[in-house]
Amino acid sequence: MRKDNSDFSTAFVSEAGSYIDNRDYFAFMETDDMACYVLADGLDSDQELRSAEMVVKTVLENFMEKPSMSKRRLMRDLREAQEWLQFESRRVRLKASLLMVVTNYNKMVYVSCGNVRLYHFRNGRLNFRSKDHSLAQSLADDGRIPDEATSTHEERGNLLEYLGNPNGVHAHVAKKTQLADGDVMLLATSGMWEDVELAEMLGALEEAKDPVMLTDTLEEVLLSKQRRTVNNYTTAAIYVNKIFQEKPKNRRKLIKRILIALLAFVIVGGGAWITLARMAANKAAALETMVESAQAADDYARAGDYAKALKSYSEAKNAAVKINDKIHKRLYMAEQKLSQLMVDGDGYVEKADFTKAEASYDKARKSAGLYPPFNVKDIEKKIDQLDSYAETASWMKDGDLKFQGGDYTSALKLYTKANKAAMESGYTSAQKELEKKITETNDKMTAIQQQLKEIQAGKLQARGDRLMKDLDYEGAIDAYSGAQEIYQEIGKLESVLALERSIAKAEEKQSAEQQKNGQLAAGAGLSDGALNDTGTGDEADEAATAVPPATASQTKAAAATGNAATMKSADTAAAKKEASSTAKSGSTSDGNASSTKAPASKEQGTADSASKEAGASDSGSQNQAAANGS
Repeated sequence: MRKDNSDFSTAFVSEAGSYIDNRDYFAFMETDDMACYVLADGLDSDQELRSAEMVVKTVLENFMEKPSMSKRRLMRDLREAQEWLQFESRRVRLKASLLMVVTNYNKMVYVSCGNVRLYHFRNGRLNFRSKDHSLAQSLADDGRIPDEATSTHEERGNLLEYLGNPNGVHAHVAKKTQLADGDVMLLATSGMWEDVELAEMLGALEEAKDPVMLTDTLEEVLLSKQRRTVNNYTTAAIYVNKIFQEKPKNRRKLIKRILIALLAFVIVGGGAWITLARMAANKAAALETMVESAQAADDYARAGDYAKALKSYSEAKNAAVKINDKIHKRLYMAEQKLSQLMVDGDGYVEKADFTKAEASYDKARKSAGLYPPFNVKDIEKKIDQLDSYAETASWMKDGDLKFQGGDYTSALKLYTKANKAAMESGYTSAQKELEKKITETNDKMTAIQQQLKEIQAGKLQARGDRLMKDLDYEGAIDAYSGAQEIYQEIGKLESVLALERSIAKAEEKQSAEQQKNGQLAAGAGLSDGALNDTGTGDEADEAATAVPPATASQTKAAAATGNAATMKSADTAAAKKEASSTAKSGSTSDGNASSTKAPASKEQGTADSASKEAGASDSGSQNQAAANGS
């Protein structure tokens, strides 16, 4: 409510000057009832830790937990910042100069330690200025030098008090000051007030309409001096356009409230002891939890299990908050942050975002040396592995493209190559994914091979069906058997059984045909014997000689061509029988051998001619059958 009924505006500038790093730090927080403005100047040379930033964040964090303008509370906040600096002073002693301004939008109080200055202006004039904790200020307080000379005296940077002092913190806490509409508060580090005189500040204040214009003007004045070396400089301006108007206090009500509070304290005094005992027990339990969680977190961090370490450090930090242990709270917060960086880095690796992973790991590496549970070499190893991870991810991506294009052989080669690299580099997350991809690719290739074999078996089966129609039972059996073997190999048992029936049918027809052809061949042999028995002389021998080739031709054609050849063979046998009958009739007509020989010879010639014609016809049937078979 106070903030809504007042008007405070703030602006600041902060630059590194001639240096690479800016060691100054300014931040502020405005709540509904109070506001806190903190400016710090880092005095050490540590390249990894920023002491000014550390103390400002510590002070603001404590203020946020419990806003207060009491001297005791403000000094407590500074002591915690002091302890935190001392705890982090491992490589070099961390030091900082600090100024803290707290207001309830009606009054203000400030705390200073070092040489960060506060200028309070009212009605265009300097109302007061904070004092430095320097040897030059001490000389001015003793009257040995003018107060105006403290900004240029050679001992102005010789600080007697500062945060991080091994002798403890001794800050100056000012009394509360009543604010008025139109007041201006200016916070400045030594980089600003050493080169900008008070008269120049007043001139800039007269021209400025708002805090932004004031800070920009002061920066222009500073840079216009064109110093060879410009130190880090920061200045923040707070314009009090309107303060919060408080209701006049009623003394009677105040006294009445005090008496009621005292009476309540007397009544509940007995219960207070019970409450304190319970609080002590809870605090002891929280302390035990803090120690156990911290130990477990350290063990996880040493083992490289940063996800579990993150959880345990969080539990330890929460326990430290319960027992109000600020030092351990900040320690566990820092280790929690470091664990979070490692967890984030691992997450980026799983997402194949190696640029962000490297940035996260590198940031963790810079801080890991300050916390023994974290192994710097382990972090550096993770950073070194990123190139191998990136190469593995590239192969896996190329494999995915081949897989999507249907080139499963090339995809399998790339996946296998990537999987081998993942195993060698310890890229476990990619290894699991690659194993799935390899299995999927093999399944695809197996399915394709099965389809090809199924097509091949189908072609053989169709060929067998055609040969069956052409009465080539032996060829059909061979085709069916080849198809059956392939179906057996790919596990299509229904097709195997179906072909078993087809093979049985072909064998049955082949057997029946062979049996029929055997009977016809036997009948042809019997006719030839009768002819040999009834023939006489050379004509009979010639007839007997001419008959067997025709019979052999008929038998061969019958085996190759089936029913058509059998019919031709039957015709040939009939011709032979007719010739034999004619020869026999001629031999017995008149009993005269000489007279019978000529007709017989003539008839024999007729029989031979018929036999040759039958043989030619038989040969033609064989050629036609061969053509059909081919």
